[in-house]
Amino acid sequence: MNQFYKNLIPTLISSLLCSCFVLIDGIFIGQKIGDLGLSAINIAWPITAFIQAVGSAIGLSCGIHISTLLGENKIEEANKLKGTSLILIGTLSLVLGFSLYYSAEDILILFKASGTTLEYGTNYIKIIIIGTIFQMFGMALIPLLKNSNKVIIAMVASISSLITNLILDYVFVYVLETGLEGAAWASVIAQTVAAIISIIFYIKEIKGLDLSINTLRKIFKSALAPFILTYSYSIIIIITNALCITYGGDECVAAYTLLSYLMYIVSALGAGTADSIQPLFSYYNGCKNYSENYKLLKKCLIISFIIIVFFSSLFLIFKNQLAVLYNLSEEAFIHYNNGIAYYLIGFLFVAIYKVICSYFYSISLNKNANFLILIEPFLLTPIAYLIFCNIFDGLGIWIGYLAIQISLVCIAVLMLQKVMSKHRYNIV
Repeated sequence: MNQFYKNLIPTLISSLLCSCFVLIDGIFIGQKIGDLGLSAINIAWPITAFIQAVGSAIGLSCGIHISTLLGENKIEEANKLKGTSLILIGTLSLVLGFSLYYSAEDILILFKASGTTLEYGTNYIKIIIIGTIFQMFGMALIPLLKNSNKVIIAMVASISSLITNLILDYVFVYVLETGLEGAAWASVIAQTVAAIISIIFYIKEIKGLDLSINTLRKIFKSALAPFILTYSYSIIIIITNALCITYGGDECVAAYTLLSYLMYIVSALGAGTADSIQPLFSYYNGCKNYSENYKLLKKCLIISFIIIVFFSSLFLIFKNQLAVLYNLSEEAFIHYNNGIAYYLIGFLFVAIYKVICSYFYSISLNKNANFLILIEPFLLTPIAYLIFCNIFDGLGIWIGYLAIQISLVCIAVLMLQKVMSKHRYNIV
């Protein structure tokens, strides 16, 4: 079990640090620009998230196949797949970067951005898109390093990136007063640092290349579930931003921005708990050692719940200080204060749901993971918002969030029980 904690602790630290990227940008932007800046960055966030989700999903997919091959004692094939991952990430980043750069403003308009918010958001996101290749390598190489037993290097890369982002945010936004553009350049440079550190250590692992159609098809197929898991929350952000604009304008979006930042930390830690053990899940699945997998899963669920309870308690204790830190206006604070209780309770259900999702795709149950993930943004969210916003108006946005998380956990637990019963195990 020592290997459990060797994987868990560094990966959780990396997940927490990666989630702090957005938090740091938000603090500086909130202090310097206020509600309009927070609104702009949150409306633009789904584009950034798309870039990072693609990189993370490809990295996770390759990592899962590498660990599975090692579990099957196919060492040569696993080493070739490591080279394939770099070529694939580089190619996708170039295609994605060019496509998004020339369509960024149109996408933001589609997301209901207008006026000053549209101007701020466009200037910010175009700089982020320029650094697509570094963001994708930075996100993809963390799970790949983890699957190469280099979890410490992955953590060092994350810490170095975070420190760089913090320093440059202060210099660009506070000292040079370059606004959202400065925050964007700070993020790009910070991700570049993470990418360089990761590549230096990962490139030593490459011993061959496999670009066959069959291999690429397997990678993309396995990448779908983690991509949707990572990006599904951004789809919800798009929907919620539109509702916030309708019911409360930029001030309501600013309040939701802070709540979504807290949610981003919780999601990263919840998914990160299971993702940290993904090499072991995949390895034992390859060995057909199901009993060990279920023991690890139970541990992950308990640890994830404890961690989220701890962070939710911190958010509750310092809720007013957080509002001051992000410089919310009086009107934005009213929206934020109305919603935070529903979010903090909902976080406890996220702790369970994220672990189960990560577990499914770690053992290649992609259909289970895809179904569970897709119903949140495309079924439960529209239905919940339609019902609760019609009854409670703006307050329905926050109540709907809690109802969605409760529903997700109920469905996830039923699906997990069905999978476990096939091997004669129970959840409890």
